[in-house]
Amino acid sequence: DEETGTAPSPLGELFGNRAKVCTVKLITYHEEPVTVYTSDKRPIFFELNGKLLPTVYTLWSCPDLVPAFTTHATVLPKLANGADLMIPGVVKKGTNLASWGRHQKDDVVAVNLTSNRAAVGVGLLAHSSSDLYMCGGHGVCVRMMHVFGDKLWGMEPSVCQQVPLHGSVVSVPTESDFPPLGSEKPKPVEETVKQVTKSLENAALTAQEEESTSDGDASDDEPQEPEEAEKPPNPDDLIKGALLNALKLHGKKIALPLLTSTFYPQYVQPEIPDGIEMKKSSYKKVGTFFKQMAEEGLLEIKEEKKGIEKVTALNLEHPAVLSFYPYKAQKASADGQDAPGGPASSGASNPLLLTQMTAMYAVSERTAKLFGCFNVALGKTLDQTQVRNYMRDYVGRNKLINPLTKLVTLDDTLREICGCPPAPEEPEVLVGLADLTETVLNCMTSTFEMRSQKGAVTKGGKRAIIHLTTATRSGNKKVTLISNLADYGINVNDFAKAVKLGAAASTTMTEVPGSKGEQLMVQGNHIKFVFELLTTTYQVPKACITGLEFAKEQKKKKKK
Repeated sequence: DEETGTAPSPLGELFGNRAKVCTVKLITYHEEPVTVYTSDKRPIFFELNGKLLPTVYTLWSCPDLVPAFTTHATVLPKLANGADLMIPGVVKKGTNLASWGRHQKDDVVAVNLTSNRAAVGVGLLAHSSSDLYMCGGHGVCVRMMHVFGDKLWGMEPSVCQQVPLHGSVVSVPTESDFPPLGSEKPKPVEETVKQVTKSLENAALTAQEEESTSDGDASDDEPQEPEEAEKPPNPDDLIKGALLNALKLHGKKIALPLLTSTFYPQYVQPEIPDGIEMKKSSYKKVGTFFKQMAEEGLLEIKEEKKGIEKVTALNLEHPAVLSFYPYKAQKASADGQDAPGGPASSGASNPLLLTQMTAMYAVSERTAKLFGCFNVALGKTLDQTQVRNYMRDYVGRNKLINPLTKLVTLDDTLREICGCPPAPEEPEVLVGLADLTETVLNCMTSTFEMRSQKGAVTKGGKRAIIHLTTATRSGNKKVTLISNLADYGINVNDFAKAVKLGAAASTTMTEVPGSKGEQLMVQGNHIKFVFELLTTTYQVPKACITGLEFAKEQKKKKKK
């Protein structure tokens, strides 16, 4: 505060001087009234049965506002489906009474994950600390009231946010460390591979535990390694790499001459990782960047007029281009299923369709060097498919696949991740690509994100079409019929509420014989309103909607 000279608290920042604070009245499925307090449209507290509870947004800003109980990452999807946190799922530091804290029944507590301190849920204690200790490891621990990804989290899509990474709480063994009983024995040829893989996983687990404990008491003997890993990538190298990637992928297809002001946003900028800007590099300006690249012989530019330059030639035989291994740019796919990196509303992902909780893996310090080859920065989240694709690209780029055994020969980067000794001490280590990928996933930070449930369904190679039609019911009343909403991942019930409020008309769900999914029926002719709602709010392409010709024609006002 300016008067006291002290910095404002995180909780005070939620209610800033210019923040717009509102109250919202809600009714739950069990017809319980809830009062939600929002700050700039983001829910920060909610009141239920006389209890004031913080939302996950508030706990991300104020992590120590309420005590936290930790559980495994695999439990979060269960909580999101409506389950309470059971006592066996709680991860504690100790087994005595003190490990349960000093809490009373119905105290407000947060729930976080072993892989991430950030809260993923809020609830009320089902028992006091002493009762929890005496329960014998059975029963409910926390009655969940609010979980990341629920309707309260997504009540305002424009301000939705994914779970931030606040560091791991405790390192625990993963499922890969405990193979199922009765599993098939490996083939004799792969016995040595299994032994090596097992030793690698044990080494990775040990290193993972050391990494989690090194946050508070890092050794003074090796301060250089984390400092090197924390160094951000050089923007100059990333921007130049984006140009090389564009030349490698699209160089033969680019029609020249082309204005530099067109060449850069069309070919170079899409290949640049998120968060990297030209003004943060030593080039500062696009013109300076192209002049530097021309001096290096990657391309030729010609100044048509003062301030207007064109790219006239590309040197695809340049050694830097020939030796560059192309990568797939991380941009939104046609289905709109690109992972949002932070705010849920980034990119082409529609925040209204974030209905599926997806397991994600963030790049850790241990794997930063590996993914740095693909311009994936530290802390960037990837799904399993992306990690597998990067691993295939990495071993293919560096020619690590043994042509005889189809196993991967570990290089220095992979040896460091897997915990193997350097190359001179152990000449060659062969590991299966699937086992290696699993080891890399275990070394990454586990988290979750809300994503679109699915893209547009294709039938017979064609995109699904949303049909808008009108019909006449009893009493010569017009109704609007809307089909195939679910094919675009649209929650039909939420869409019906939006139409009911916007068009001031009653809605009904009906089943159409011979077709999958439900059909929404709206009283009156509201084709135009529904069309605008689909194309603007839900971002459905206009070409995927039919029936606009049935819209009610507006009567022209007669001039007096």
